[in-house]
Parts: sequence; C-alpha cells; structure tokens
Amino acid sequence: MKFVGLAILAGVFSSCALADTPSTDGLQNTDCISSSSSSSSSSLYAAKVEVKHAKLFSIDYHDTYKVVNNLSTNTTYVLYQCGSNKPTVEDADAFIPIPVGSAAAWSTSAAMFIESLGVQDRVKNLGTAPSIVSACLQELLEDVIKPFDEGNATSTDEQEQSNDVVFNMPAGEDLNATNTVLSSEYLESSALGRSEWIKFFAAFFNAEERANDAFDSIDSNYACFAKKADEEYDDLRPVVAWTSYAAPTEYNNNTAYWQISFADYKYDIVRDAGARMLNTTGAQATMFSSAPAFLDALEDVDIVIDESFVGYSYDELLKNYGIKDASKSSYSWVSASRVFRPDRLQSTAGGLDWFEAPVAFADALLQDLIGVVHPKFVKDGYQPIWFRNLADNEPVVVVAAANCTNMYAQREDPAKSCSSLSFQEANPDDSVYDGVDENQTEDLIYDLSKSEIINESGAGSDTSGSFQLAAVTIGTSCVVALAGLFAAL
Repeated sequence: MKFVGLAILAGVFSSCALADTPSTDGLQNTDCISSSSSSSSSSLYAAKVEVKHAKLFSIDYHDTYKVVNNLSTNTTYVLYQCGSNKPTVEDADAFIPIPVGSAAAWSTSAAMFIESLGVQDRVKNLGTAPSIVSACLQELLEDVIKPFDEGNATSTDEQEQSNDVVFNMPAGEDLNATNTVLSSEYLESSALGRSEWIKFFAAFFNAEERANDAFDSIDSNYACFAKKADEEYDDLRPVVAWTSYAAPTEYNNNTAYWQISFADYKYDIVRDAGARMLNTTGAQATMFSSAPAFLDALEDVDIVIDESFVGYSYDELLKNYGIKDASKSSYSWVSASRVFRPDRLQSTAGGLDWFEAPVAFADALLQDLIGVVHPKFVKDGYQPIWFRNLADNEPVVVVAAANCTNMYAQREDPAKSCSSLSFQEANPDDSVYDGVDENQTEDLIYDLSKSEIINESGAGSDTSGSFQLAAVTIGTSCVVALAGLFAAL
C-alpha cells in the first residue's frame, strides 16, 4: 500500500482552541451538591436530550438523577448527581455518581464519542490503543491516557476498578463489573441512530448541551445531503454491494467463504447517497461457499465496497474474488474501476478510522458515500475521507499524534456544510456510470435459490464459541462484533 501525509485531509481533525486545556463550556452541574439540597423540588438538569433516531437507548430525567437504559442489552444505569442522596430505583444494574471524574473505554467508537463531547480529559484508560486513529487521542496516549494492559488480566482489572465508569461492548469481557456500562451504537439500524449515541455518553458527563448542539448539526447536515442526492440522482442510481472475503483459518474450520453484507444502516446510507443496494434476503449477511457463486451475485452490481481483513491491494482482491484477468472481466464494477475499501484513514499501527469517526459523524459518512457513488457531485470533485479506490491504487492516509493541534478540544465534524455546496447533476454519458441502469430506484434483488450459499438456516456458533460456517444468516451483533475484533489487526 502507498502511504501519504495528512495534508490532503485538512479540516478533518480538531483545532478549536489555542491552548491544550479542557473547557467547561456546555457542561452543566460540574460540581457536587450537598445532600440537603438534593431534596429540592427543582431539577438540576436544565439541558436534556431527546432521542430522535436511535432505537436502542432512552434517558429519563428526574430532579437529581437520570435513568439511562440500554434497550438492546436490557441494562439500566442510574446516574445521580454527586453529593446527592442515592435514589431508589428498582432493577438498576449500576448506580453511578455524576459527572464522572474518570472513565475508560474499550471500543474505538466509544472513545470517539467521548472526544466529540470534549471530555477526553476524564479518560484514564483505553482498550485496543494501537487501533486509535484520532490524532489527539494518540497524543493523549503518549503522556496522559494509559492503554489497558490487555495481556495481564489482574492489571486490567485493577485499571478498570480505578475508573468511575468503564464503557464496553456487549461482546466484551468482564461485563459484570459494577462500573461497567454497555453501549450498543453499532447495532442501530440507521447511521443517524448510531451517531445519536453521543447523547447516551453525554449523560454521564452532564454534557447534554454539547451533545444536542453536535447532533443537531449532524442531523440537519445529513438531511440536506440526502435531499440533494435524491433530487439530483433519482434517475441514475448505481447498485452498491458491501462485500468481503475470509481466508481459511482455524477460526472458520479452514474453509474460505465470501460474504455480502446487508446491515440495516448500510441500506439507509446507500439509498440516501443516491444509489441502490444489492439485496438477497432480509438477513444481515449472506455467505457463499465458492467464488463463482459469489461473483454470480455481483453480476449486475456497479460499485463494490470491500470490507475484507485480508488483501489490501487491487491485485489481491481480484485474486481473492477469483478474477484472473481484469481486462477480460464482464463485471461493470471491474471495467469501470469502481472497487473501494473503507480503509483510507489509518493509525500508524494500521487501525482503521472506519470503526471510529464514521460511527459518530453520520453526515460525513453520507457525504463520503455520495462521493463514491457520484464522484463529481461537486464542481471541483471530491476526495473521500474513508473510502479509497483500489482499482486506481489510491493510497492510505496515516494519522499520527503530531497531527493533533489541541488534544482537549471537541472533535470537529469532518463533513462539509451541505448548504454551502452546489451539487452537479449526474451525466449518464460519463464513464463512471458505464453499465448503470437509468430510471431504476428499487434495490437489486438477487435470487439466492440459484446460488451456492452455505446455508439458509439462520445464525449460529458452536458450543465452543468458534465461528461456525454453517450459517448463511448472521445477526448484526455477530457481524459488528467480528468487525470490531478485526479492527485492531
């Protein structure tokens, strides 16, 4: 792979303040209260959040405490203002004084939400530290934040217990600790739903005002991009397939397989970008037992987005997909050179920002996908943040701590302001639309009955916990949990 500096992505990283000092602007009730004042009938929390798109969490406000529910894991966290009396709430999984003074996070998306709120000064420990792409979190990891000692269970447990709260994923370890909080942003069915989890994290830091400001901007910018894409590209919608190849390993019974992903949030983002989705069933993913069967499903696809964790060059992808000679290929995504990977932005250790910032910034993700589907949507062209064209040998961009300008600033939204852009109408005669069917708006349906799929019997894993290839339908949690694990590779 080719590597280039960060200059071509100017504006992606935060540069809000001149000094590296935490700000309290937009934070409410930063001090503890006395137990006597906790009996007051007035609410401490003037700034509240209202959940608009997310389906998997809720927050209820009371005078001196909040009840935060993860509806996916059926877990309840009671957050009460420090100094106040601990409230009585039945069936709560944890009682946590707020605002939390120290926090840890195991997932890169949780770390990104914390940075988006500008409360990274509270973070003591981070998991999968080499995978962190954020320049400022990398800088903090050099001097302030300590990585979890993942090779030492005793040390890791001590690190967790030294924090007020530890944000983890339901697929993580040590989930029964009294200060563990589970987040499920990756299970949301829409990109905006994923990004709205900034409000979930904000509740722990009394940062609701910051969360509302940040998400309202993302929400309106996303709506603008979606509206413009629908207006300009409704009659010229390329078909997009999200694909991957898994090489034989001990984790898949030494049996290779090929996969097409249909995660719900991908449906929404593809349609909102002015494209159509390759669809087989209502499943989250379909696996194929052979390359020819897999390629047959891609016959009428215009754009391939490869999410494999092996094969990072175009030649490797063609080999893994069983295409011997690209010049003789009949697939339009090959002949038109429209093969992408979401790995443009990486850490020095190879961690992918794909598992980090796009989760928090749905508008930037939509903007990026529009740039893939309709590369000339703006007059001067568009350089994607996360997607790179493998067929064009586009390089990856490596982010280092030196790229940080203020390690305590709120992470800025990398999306452009949609309202300031003039969208260009798509030209059907442009070579980027070679093979694209005009005036087609519905998803492309592929009939699985004519293919060699592995199985249609639903998700499954064997009793030992190893991944079982005898399933064609994989639940969202399995897909994303695996993705999260591989993100560190």
